[in-house]
Amino acid sequence: MEKVWEELKKIEAQAEQIRSEAQNKANGITSLAEQEAEKLIENGKKYAEEEAKILLDNAIQEANRHRDEQLKVNKETAEELKEQADKHMDQAVENVVNVVLEENKP
Repeated sequence: MEKVWEELKKIEAQAEQIRSEAQNKANGITSLAEQEAEKLIENGKKYAEEEAKILLDNAIQEANRHRDEQLKVNKETAEELKEQADKHMDQAVENVVNVVLEENKP
């Protein structure tokens, strides 16, 4: 009976050692997984920052292109309006002179 009891103690000790080793391995795997997750999160943040910068740069370039196009259109419109005003200037001066002369007639 004592021999059986000793064998049971050995088996129990082995079981405890296996459980302890399994717990240590599980802790190691968990720790490694946490480290890898932190790396992934950091890489994700860097990638997101890079993508955000690219999107911002593209948006700025697009806004600058749009602004330049609008400035060109506005300049052309201003030139057309100036030309139209120049064409009508002589008539406008003549009309003003006529009105002034008409008011000064006795």
